[in-house]
Amino acid sequence: MFRSISPALPGPLFLPSSFIVLVAGLALLGPVPAAADAPTVDLPALEAELSAALAAGEHELALALAVRVNEEIEPRHVDALYTVARLHGLLGHAEAALEWLERAAAAGLLPVQEVRADAAFAALRDEERFRLLTRAIWLKGYLWLLERPERDDYQQPERVIETLALRPGERVADVGAGSGYFTVRLARAVGPQGTVWALDINDTLLDYLRRRVEKEGLTNTRIGKVAADDPGLPPGTVDTVLMVDTLHYVRDRPAYARKLRAGLAPGGRVVIIDFRPKSLEERPWGPPPEQKMEREEVDAAMAAAGLAPLAVHDFLSEQFFVEYRVAPAGPAKDGD
Repeated sequence: MFRSISPALPGPLFLPSSFIVLVAGLALLGPVPAAADAPTVDLPALEAELSAALAAGEHELALALAVRVNEEIEPRHVDALYTVARLHGLLGHAEAALEWLERAAAAGLLPVQEVRADAAFAALRDEERFRLLTRAIWLKGYLWLLERPERDDYQQPERVIETLALRPGERVADVGAGSGYFTVRLARAVGPQGTVWALDINDTLLDYLRRRVEKEGLTNTRIGKVAADDPGLPPGTVDTVLMVDTLHYVRDRPAYARKLRAGLAPGGRVVIIDFRPKSLEERPWGPPPEQKMEREEVDAAMAAAGLAPLAVHDFLSEQFFVEYRVAPAGPAKDGD
């Protein structure tokens, strides 16, 4: 039934902490269901290979095979659980429908828009438990989008951090921190004497990030909620502001850029990494059409705040990567 997810990106969510813990604990587990047109896998043959590898003590091969078996089985399991939930809903069994839907959500990834629109759950849409559950389904899907292994292929986070050449003790703001994909890397790069402000507008993501930072043992990270139109930077304090896939959400970019500049310490920089505009045929994910922006639009917004591009890096396949500073000393240099 479900072969892909594409969670919407709503505004701040408010979930009970116990529900957030349950979903966040599951959020990064398991692969996304395979595409509908993926080739059919011979599951018995795959399981036989797994058994043979286990018997031979080839644990690395066995692990790879076990992951492939799970990738084949998991979507079917989620589909089966969801079908039971739907049937209970159609029969008017509200409590059972919710229980089975929770089991399906815990077992894998569900497309939240389809769940909310499903006629089988029409009688449940005003129930608080259903609303909380669908928000949790959104969170799990959104976290998967932010942290999926495939993101590393185009994002190249380690190379980005290396290119930024952060100094021990540097003060960095991760604006639009989300799940902490870059926050954790930034915190390690600046060391215990540095400071990383992880800032976001979404309470639910910030709750998740607090737990992640605590689990990682990072003592140099400060987490804060900010407004959609204000990065909330401490004035004149930040050495590097990093915004990854975030600026395209901002409506008044020149005004926002002025607030970014106000937070910069002398010699500080604003680093923007965001998606290059592409059609849905070229890239069926990323910002919706109304949020797409050319790099030239970003340059213009930064110029209105007195910021100019002094370093342009072109090694990312899907995004532009530009460093902006006050009072340029010369023309922008092309990076690697």
